Amino acid sequence: MAKRQGKRTPEIEERIIDGLSNGIALRVLCRQDGMPSWRAVYNWMDADASFASRVACARDLGFEALAEDILDIADDTLAVSEHVQLSKLRIETRLKLLACWNPKKYGTKQTVDVGNKENETLKIDANVDNIALTKLLSGIVAQQPGADETDAAA
Repeated sequence: MAKRQGKRTPEIEERIIDGLSNGIALRVLCRQDGMPSWRAVYNWMDADASFASRVACARDLGFEALAEDILDIADDTLAVSEHVQLSKLRIETRLKLLACWNPKKYGTKQTVDVGNKENETLKIDANVDNIALTKLLSGIVAQQPGADETDAAA
């Protein structure tokens, strides 16, 4: 088991901010040697608004890093059947995490405008199920060189 660091230092803070900025989850960072528990980090954020703000900014950068990772996975041209299935899983997992962590930016929310009366619009927000996501992923896989039809239908 990794030795826990209880003391808050600028170096530890920078390791946390750097890791979050690169898309590494806080709990993963906190499992590393010399790092504090994730609870300690949350306590630091509660006690220090400036640190909490830096963590929030780092997480936003990390979300962007995960989104770029999704593109790299989708653009990978190795189309062995097991690799395609693994790539689909990796993409879907990252998309779902991004949608949970930052639903305004990465969520699957749609707004539908329905005109009730003249000059009046009723806006309805509806969550989209995973059908659209599955179709998108199937289209990506179908475009992979060497992907067979069973991969595209999965």
